Amino acid sequence: MKKCWFFILFITLLISCKSEYPTGFITFSGTIDNSKDSTLTITGNGLNKIITISKDGSFKDTLKISEASLYSLYSPNSGRGIVFLKNGYHLKLTGNASNFFTSFNYRGNDEGADSNNLFIDRYNFGLTAGSIEGFVMLEKEAFLNKINFFKNGMDSIAALYPNANDSMLEESNIQNNTFFDKLLDNYDQMHARILQQRRTEEKLKKGNKAPDFSNYENYNGNTSSLSDFRGKYVYIDIWATWCRPCIAQFPYLKKLEKEFQYKNISFVSISTDDDRRSNGSWEKARDKWITMVRKRNLSGYQLWAGKDDARFSREYMITSIPRFILIDPEGNLIDSNAKSPADTALRELLVGLPGI
Repeated sequence: MKKCWFFILFITLLISCKSEYPTGFITFSGTIDNSKDSTLTITGNGLNKIITISKDGSFKDTLKISEASLYSLYSPNSGRGIVFLKNGYHLKLTGNASNFFTSFNYRGNDEGADSNNLFIDRYNFGLTAGSIEGFVMLEKEAFLNKINFFKNGMDSIAALYPNANDSMLEESNIQNNTFFDKLLDNYDQMHARILQQRRTEEKLKKGNKAPDFSNYENYNGNTSSLSDFRGKYVYIDIWATWCRPCIAQFPYLKKLEKEFQYKNISFVSISTDDDRRSNGSWEKARDKWITMVRKRNLSGYQLWAGKDDARFSREYMITSIPRFILIDPEGNLIDSNAKSPADTALRELLVGLPGI
């Protein structure tokens, strides 16, 4: 009988020493303060797990994944984040919905907590770097110093979490090194391009002389240059026949042209149709422009940039259309990225121009 009680006690102790969590699953619990959401969704690698968040911001659930990896974390009103999951993890999270993901902290010093805290700390450290432009606009020595600072910083963060998952850390290191290597390899080209962009932006500031155009074919059979409109305000519409948003502005532009037809302003529309969207033919591009002007009965001064489009777009930093430009009677820029005809603020601006 004595042996029987000893055996029962041994089994009881053995059971009590076992983990309360199943090793083939993940337990995920915690609290997200200030949360306005009732769910937290984890997705990736075929997983779509919706976890219920209580009114006090707490949650607790279990899940099983097909492979250890980074998964997306999503809360509708709070934002998105990343979580590294591996079956057997028992993650306990604290965070604030106001700073979703960046405020996250996983309690403990086991593999699950270390892996995720490492990833979050590296992410937050990376945010302090600012934009890529901020890197590559620096002169070479300062650029290299900044690269080394962030490389060393990433290594220092990894040293804080010795229990982090090896494969996750290796993948993170590869991604970081790839990013830094690309910056190093492309520095010269990117540096030159950004400096040129900054110089162009400076030229396009209000009050500076507007970049010129000359001898653009006019639908009326002549040619027109920006200098032809000196003495009047000039509102330029940059468009193309293939651009639906551009075409949507036509009715509003016609209305403005009619309202201001006796005012001191010229409405100039410049088509950027080129050979790239016309099977390599400039003649076909020109025909498309002429057909559209006639079909839509477009008014104002209708011009075609032709082969000068690349230069014109570069000097005005036109990367998308429609684009609108407003120039004063002296040929100086009022706004190189003006409001569209559909925007009521444009009419208010035009009415208020001195000498209009």
